[in-house]
Amino acid sequence: MPNTNETAYFMNQLYRDFLLPTILGEDNSDILYWAGKKISHQFQLDALSDLSSFFENANFGQLELIKEHKGVYSYLLSGNVVADRLNANSTEFSLEAGVIAETIKLSTGKAAEAIATTDSKKQTVTITAKLAE
Repeated sequence: MPNTNETAYFMNQLYRDFLLPTILGEDNSDILYWAGKKISHQFQLDALSDLSSFFENANFGQLELIKEHKGVYSYLLSGNVVADRLNANSTEFSLEAGVIAETIKLSTGKAAEAIATTDSKKQTVTITAKLAE
């Protein structure tokens, strides 16, 4: 019998890296970002401290706040899940960016936008969110 974690990981990757891009086409990134914001509401992620445990539970990887300065938040996303996705040339992390942007909005009361930048060499993703002025 397959390991439950391995099955969940496989299904997550199947949906995220194959099915959704196939169905959504060029709108994939925008729709995943919007969906990430909706996820933040659905799971009531209204505190920044909720993000790391949520990301691990959702099998997104390990999330760490690496810098916060003047309304700019920088997070590092890493771990086997991230490395596996990057090794498979999956560089789409808009869903994760949307979750972070909306959680920041819910926790600060100010709109935020986030972008994800991949580093295939280090096998990490940096997600930078900025509060609207």
